[in-house]
Amino acid sequence: MKKNCFLLLLILFVACATPEKAPEETAEVPEETATPRSKSARISVDIPDYQFFFSSLALNQHMKDMDYRVFKHYGEFYTEDFNIFRLDRIDYLAESYFIDDINLYFIDSLLVKIQAYLKEDRSQEFLRKYGKAKILINDYHNKKLLETEKVLTRVNGRLKINDKLDAYTLKWDRAALDIEYAVNKKPDSTLVSMTDDIRQFNDKRQRYKLTFQTKDYDRQLEWVKWESYKQSRGLVTESVNNQ
Repeated sequence: MKKNCFLLLLILFVACATPEKAPEETAEVPEETATPRSKSARISVDIPDYQFFFSSLALNQHMKDMDYRVFKHYGEFYTEDFNIFRLDRIDYLAESYFIDDINLYFIDSLLVKIQAYLKEDRSQEFLRKYGKAKILINDYHNKKLLETEKVLTRVNGRLKINDKLDAYTLKWDRAALDIEYAVNKKPDSTLVSMTDDIRQFNDKRQRYKLTFQTKDYDRQLEWVKWESYKQSRGLVTESVNNQ
């Protein structure tokens, strides 16, 4: 009996001395999911597969020998012998960083005048490139200015055109062509000095105009105008055979 009581007490002691085991905590680990990859955006860029260089133009080229993919026919004036083409694809032009527009003038299918409208004044560059030039001043403001100011001023040891002049034309006389650069910086300006009377054709917004033309351009243009006048009056020139 004593033995049984002792065994019972031993079992109770062990039961009381052994701590209860804490229940295990399990943290839910989220399943790893692949980060969705952003869809790559495809950008369509129309990169010209052709480049046209303004410097490749040359006076007296025949119309049939020229590449017109960057130009379009602007129209005929006076007679069908006088044609003008205007730049149509500025993104094809290699010099588009400083040229805004180009006009080509043809008489009898020959390129007799090239006209480029520039984005900024390049007077100093042209003076270095083409040398000494004649300067023409036509408006009262600038003529009055030259009574007290000089045409050229010296800046950092170099001569440059006086910045106070806001309208003038530089002209270079060459053996085979004439070069003219018209500048008009007047804020209220509506026209760059025009070399012809096709008023609806000249772009009133342009302020820097570079022109190359053949030596006989003015004479040829007068002939075209005369032919146009005769046609409008119904005049016909007949050849007279010697009797």
